[in-house]
Amino acid sequence: MKHVLIWMLLSFASYACHKSNTVTSGCDILNTYAQNAQKVTITKGVWGTVSLMEGNCMPMVPPATNTCKHCPVQRTIKVYPYTLQQNATLVPNTASFYESFNVPAVAEITADANGFYEINLPDGQYSLAIVENGKLYASGLDEQGGLNPVTINGGVQKVNLIMTYKAVF
Repeated sequence: MKHVLIWMLLSFASYACHKSNTVTSGCDILNTYAQNAQKVTITKGVWGTVSLMEGNCMPMVPPATNTCKHCPVQRTIKVYPYTLQQNATLVPNTASFYESFNVPAVAEITADANGFYEINLPDGQYSLAIVENGKLYASGLDEQGGLNPVTINGGVQKVNLIMTYKAVF
């Protein structure tokens, strides 16, 4: 349920930032998503866009303005075997940053300047983390407490990784 609420909040916030005529960033994340979808070359694994939301992303009623920015970013993504939150070391006084996971990463890739990443993975369950300022950022949880989970079961999975730690909602 918590994962669903987080997803709904992020989806709504993303929509609100990009439907407003007062977005100050100049970033068009929806266009970036569409462009990145054309770059996919893998036939099995995970792909998506890494992005950062920052500023006041609360929906506003015109003529009020907000400072929400939602832009693609170039970051390293680490792929771990499916990892529960209890099997990762949380950075004190944070909700989504981890010092480490208690298992070694099985893959690592750096997104391009438009946030695009793709990685070949065999069937299985994985956890994705973004390297941000030397820490691991993983804000999504499933019902069991799995960190940023993705399941590969033939084909490709699209997972957009959105960092929201600089945004207020």
